[in-house]
Amino acid sequence: MLQEITIDDRYAIADKGTSDGTQIKYFRNNTWYKLDRYGGEGEAEALASTILTLSGYPKKKYVTYSQVLINGRPGCSCRNFLRKDDQFVTLYRLYMNYCGRDLSAAIQKMDYDDGIEYVLSFVLKQTGIDLHEYLADTFILDELILNEDRHFNNLGLLFDGDAFRTAPIFDNGKSLLVGNKTGKAYAKAFSGSFSLNRAYLQDYASLKLNRQAINTYLDEHRSEISRRALGVLNKNLQKPLNSH
Repeated sequence: MLQEITIDDRYAIADKGTSDGTQIKYFRNNTWYKLDRYGGEGEAEALASTILTLSGYPKKKYVTYSQVLINGRPGCSCRNFLRKDDQFVTLYRLYMNYCGRDLSAAIQKMDYDDGIEYVLSFVLKQTGIDLHEYLADTFILDELILNEDRHFNNLGLLFDGDAFRTAPIFDNGKSLLVGNKTGKAYAKAFSGSFSLNRAYLQDYASLKLNRQAINTYLDEHRSEISRRALGVLNKNLQKPLNSH
């Protein structure tokens, strides 16, 4: 049984984003609530954070989501990951602030390796943050769950007014073929290939997917998980992703 949340419109948050994964959101008592847009986003968010938990990934490095019913409609909830003085600064916004143009457009005509090295160098120079591990771990998860919404507004840093630090992995709702009518998923940001993104940075990854624990969880909760999500995960767990 999913937890049922009743929340009125005074807690609604206007979202002007252009992301394909944009959802109706509420914010109450330092907790975010997001309604499914296509159907399945809440499940995808919950499964993604469960996969990271089962793999022993540090809690501070990702946002934990719970699948819930919001005013009788499916969705998910999570605690606000920002501290009192924190701002989430997307890679898109960071580049726009310093260079005055779209980061995607800046790397569009570069070779893949040149583009990703350009972004890594830019972020290190401007913030002092090395993004190798953050991106490597994110791309390992993205290839497993087929996250189609990992653009430069869903990748970023936290800034507390004095220093930057890497943001936790979050916003995984547009995954597991949610809202996908073709059955073919494509990555975003650096390449349309999930495997290329993962393989290029894999040596820097700290995330080791625990295949055994994940498979056991899927078997034990098979009746609670959609056939679509099970199909994606069972297929991709057979691939040579970073795991143990």
